[in-house]
Amino acid sequence: MQCYVTYSIKGFLAFNDKNELICEKLFPEDEIINRLAQLAEKEVVKEEMDIITEVSNDYDEIIIESNKRLSDYSCENLKIQTPNQGGEYLRSNYDQFGLDEDEITDIYQRLAIYKIKKESASEDKHLIQAINSIDEIDETISKLIERIREWYALYFPEMDVIKNNETYIKLISQNKTKENIMEAKPDAFPSNVLDLEDDINPKDLEIMNTYAKSIYELQKTRKEIEHYIDTKMEDIAPNLRLLVGSSLGAKLISHAGGLKRLATYPSSTVQIMGAEKALFRHLKSGDKPPKYGLIYQHPQVRGAKWWNRGKIARMLAGKISLAVRRDVFTKTFDENVFNEFVEKVGEIEKNNPFPTKTTKKRKEEKGKSKNKKRKNKKRKKRR
Repeated sequence: MQCYVTYSIKGFLAFNDKNELICEKLFPEDEIINRLAQLAEKEVVKEEMDIITEVSNDYDEIIIESNKRLSDYSCENLKIQTPNQGGEYLRSNYDQFGLDEDEITDIYQRLAIYKIKKESASEDKHLIQAINSIDEIDETISKLIERIREWYALYFPEMDVIKNNETYIKLISQNKTKENIMEAKPDAFPSNVLDLEDDINPKDLEIMNTYAKSIYELQKTRKEIEHYIDTKMEDIAPNLRLLVGSSLGAKLISHAGGLKRLATYPSSTVQIMGAEKALFRHLKSGDKPPKYGLIYQHPQVRGAKWWNRGKIARMLAGKISLAVRRDVFTKTFDENVFNEFVEKVGEIEKNNPFPTKTTKKRKEEKGKSKNKKRKNKKRKKRR
């Protein structure tokens, strides 16, 4: 004999082949939202196992509506079928089982709110916001420094010898006049700078100093966020952090939309994450597919010889996939993950000290195609 197991917002129900209710296991009133959330996450809940255990004594085959796999259950005479006969009957006759549309709508609205709150509270969401903030702060600081350099040059043009932007801003923010700056860093300026006339309005000097202080505070904020990202990565993704570093690891998580989602990606997807435009161009016009995306930022990929970068990127993508899955599913830490990767890179470099004829030919063809494109652009401009 067969029976059909399905569930509603109130719990699990079992029907026989005549659509007669033979068993029900209802959720506790205060646990309905939690149970539905667990089912959405493909978890086997208590009421589900209870009803399977109870009907398995009287029926040879149990046909259940489920989003899970058979291996998730410990029942031999179980079969998954979605939808099944019992589920169709339940959804066509909600009124008979004390269910109405308003109640169903209300519970699913509460479930949606619960999921949003749970999602926003997850650790990787804070990490994503932090790494995106770093990118925006960098862009802002770059523009502000360009402006202060141009502005401060009206008063002290010799400051251009300070090439490091952080040092440049720190000197201006902590020293009001050129004399103070000279005293703070005497080796950087020629001795005749102090002989120049100081004819600037004090109010102009004050506002430039205040402007520099605001940039300096923004630089300090960036460092604090960077430290926060490093700490967060150590907590939620220690294997990924060790393998690629906090910044690149956080960018990969951000690009994927979350740590769990990144763990589900195959290594081939991880390899070209961040190179979507090049991939679409390849699909559309037949250009060569990208060999790497964000992972090009890894020193071992970026610093490799050009003919080995693809091999190293492919191998790194595989290591990243394994590291993330270890962080998400097994929660174990492999302290050798980076050293093993470096050893593999050394083997690739050792086994491929020179480009093969094929790689040389490809590079030459690529150079020719670029030259053709440039010539075509020039011709179009002339026309």
